[in-house]
Amino acid sequence: MSYKENEVVAKYTKGNHQSDCGEYNVNDLLEMFDQAEITIDEYGTTDGVTVNDLVTFGTTDCNLVVTSECDDMFCYYNNEIVVPCSLELDYEFQQQSE
Repeated sequence: MSYKENEVVAKYTKGNHQSDCGEYNVNDLLEMFDQAEITIDEYGTTDGVTVNDLVTFGTTDCNLVVTSECDDMFCYYNNEIVVPCSLELDYEFQQQSE
């Protein structure tokens, strides 16, 4: 993961129109990142895929994360491991312990 959790503004789960927090939708994502390329690492490297390429029929085609770092905003692929809700606190505790 090339971003810090405290920099996350919104997360979008594949197939959803709304962000996970419900505050934003795909239209907001497209407005913020129209034709912007997805960032793949902490160096700002991109792979030529734009945010627009990853939105089909009003939903996201993969998991995405929007971050605010200093005065810039970035959109990354979200490659986090999905943890079931019942284990969420245990997982968070384990991550903090490592």
